This record gives sequence, structure tokens and C-alpha cells, in this order.
Amino acid sequence: MKNEERFLLTLTIDGRKYPIKIRRSEEEAFRDAAKKINNKINQYRVTYGDSSGLISQDFMAMTAIQVLVENFTLGKNNYTQPYEDKISSLIMELDQYLGKE
Repeated sequence: MKNEERFLLTLTIDGRKYPIKIRRSEEEAFRDAAKKINNKINQYRVTYGDSSGLISQDFMAMTAIQVLVENFTLGKNNYTQPYEDKISSLIMELDQYLGKE
């Protein structure tokens, strides 16, 4: 998919338009991300309200922080090194058993 042609997609986030060049295969993920971002921004608006003194940029920053924390948490939960080590060990044992070493 290296040579897949890119096209210009315009996403609307918090009422502002953001043009971005992406691959056609990424379109759904970008649209879903924009929806999720808008939902989180709206959640913060409801939680803190207009009287909080926070502006759109604040809600965007809060959303970015929340999304990155979720991403980091998922990354830690997907730690697969022990399994990879065990698989490598089993492959070495099989190779020895089969006389390949």
C-alpha cells in the first residue's frame, strides 16, 4: 500500500475545518477519530460548562490528553514480550530436537 494515492479529506472538529491528505484506506479511521474527538470535546463542555472560563482550545487540549492516556494504557496492556520470548524458546527447542542446530 506504499504507492496508494493520497487524497484531501476535510474533517470538522469543534466547528473548524481541518484539511488532511490521507490514503483512501485510512479514511474510515480518520472519520471515526474525528467523531470521537468531537464527542469528547462535547463531554468536557457539558461537564465544565460555559461559565468555567475554558475555551475551545482548552477542550481540545483536554481531549488530546485523554486520548493519549488511553492510548498509553492500551499499549501497556498489550505487552507481549513474555509470549514472544516463550515462542522463541520453543522454536529453539524444536530446532534442536529436529537437529537443525
